[in-house]
Amino acid sequence: MAWSILHNGPGMKSINKELFMIMCGQKPDLTTFDLNNFLENDLAEKLAKVVRCSTTEELTELKNSLGDWICDCGVPNIFTASMSDLPTIYGQLVTHFIYHRVASIIQQFTSGLNSCGRLWEVVLNNWKAFLPLFTNTRGALTRYEFRDLFDIVWSSPGSNRRDLEEETIFLWECWLMSIQEEDVGICFEDVLVFVTAADSVPPLGFQQKCKVEFYDQEEPTRRIPYASTCALTLYLPRGVSEEEDFKELMFLAIKGSLGFGKV
Repeated sequence: MAWSILHNGPGMKSINKELFMIMCGQKPDLTTFDLNNFLENDLAEKLAKVVRCSTTEELTELKNSLGDWICDCGVPNIFTASMSDLPTIYGQLVTHFIYHRVASIIQQFTSGLNSCGRLWEVVLNNWKAFLPLFTNTRGALTRYEFRDLFDIVWSSPGSNRRDLEEETIFLWECWLMSIQEEDVGICFEDVLVFVTAADSVPPLGFQQKCKVEFYDQEEPTRRIPYASTCALTLYLPRGVSEEEDFKELMFLAIKGSLGFGKV
């Protein structure tokens, strides 16, 4: 993983954000942390009792039924706690289960990263910059982000080819808008894979900008758009004048492509 990150790889993007912050010595707000997707049902139920506790009578019952268990989780002050202490206690319980309980595994993980150029030490000192590489914090690509990845290779201004290319690019822009509005059954990540073979933009970006180049349709054949993932180049036909024709061509190209053996 360290070698992948050092070579501009996408990172693992699978560590919980709050856990990553704790690993980096930060103190995230855990008072509203939802454990339902992270822990076994019985643990989630016990923690839910802490969250639902809202009266002094319920707090007394909590101490009687779960006090020893809470102490075993590293929260010794439960028996002297008041209602105002419950959010802090809940945060301590969360920290125990997502961090302390698996501390030996985390230590192996960070030691492994440090074995390659002391990478984890760099992460600790720059944790905000590394957050997108270790946690799934980035949303889907937007139209503006996707469009900015490309340079268009135009023919000479004033030429017949240039006029045809401008027709195609007008429909390209309309198609990108349709993707943004979820009207075409394709997302920007699908197009990114088609052009680059990567399902996300590398953390430091691609080594070069992607390109849009053009080709001529040769009657009576009908060539669909194609891409060179090595050159990061998308090839579009000149002179497409109907929006539905362009949408159909792009759908056939992207959804009809197996791409490196993937269905």
